[in-house]
Amino acid sequence: MTLPSTLKDKTEWTFVGPMGPEVPFHLAEYPVIGIDGGAHHLDNLDIWVGDSDSYQGELQTEHIFRHPIEKDYSDLALALSLFKEPRHYKFHFWGFLGGRKDHELFNLGEALSFLENNSESQVIFYGEDGKIYFHLVGTGHWKFEHIGLFSLGTLKKTTVKLIGDCHYPIKNATQLNPLSSFGLSNQGKGKIILENEGPVFIYYPEGK
Repeated sequence: MTLPSTLKDKTEWTFVGPMGPEVPFHLAEYPVIGIDGGAHHLDNLDIWVGDSDSYQGELQTEHIFRHPIEKDYSDLALALSLFKEPRHYKFHFWGFLGGRKDHELFNLGEALSFLENNSESQVIFYGEDGKIYFHLVGTGHWKFEHIGLFSLGTLKKTTVKLIGDCHYPIKNATQLNPLSSFGLSNQGKGKIILENEGPVFIYYPEGK
C-alpha cells in the first residue's frame, strides 16, 4: 500500500473522518484522504481507506485501499502508514472528534505515534464547529499564538520547554510525564514558543 506517484511529494493533507460535517472549502483545497465513512462528507476524494463498515456507497476516486473489517489496526492507522517518506507533514483531521471516546483517544494515539517518527510534523484536529481543539506536534521548535486556556500533554515521557506569553512558562527543559497534570490549564496571552524532544499535544478546551 503506497501513495500514488502523483501525490508522493505532497506534505499538507486533509483527512476526513466519519463524524463530519461537510468539509470546509479551505480544507478541501489540499489532497484529501477519506477514512471510511468520511466519504459521506466530501465527494471528490484523492484517496479512500476503509473497511466499508461505515460507508457502502460508490466511491468517487480511483485510489481505493479496501481492508477487511477484522484487522489489527484502525482505518486511520492504515491511512497514516501510507506516509513512509521522512518529510515535514501537516495533516488536518476533520471529522474525528465528537464520537465514541475510545475512538477519539485511539485517534490521538495513532497520530502521536506517527509523529514519533516524523519530527517537525504536525496534526490538527478540528471540531464540528470548525475550531481547532487538538494541535499535535512532533519533536521540534514551535511558535504559536493563543489567547485563552490551553493544556500541554504527552502520551510518552518527553522533555519540554515553554516560554513566551503564557501564565505558566516552563523556562528550563523539564520532563513531562504521560498525561501529567503538570501541563494542565495554562493561560495563553499571545505568542508562545514550545520546544519538545518528543511528540506532544496542545489542547484548546474552548477551541481556537
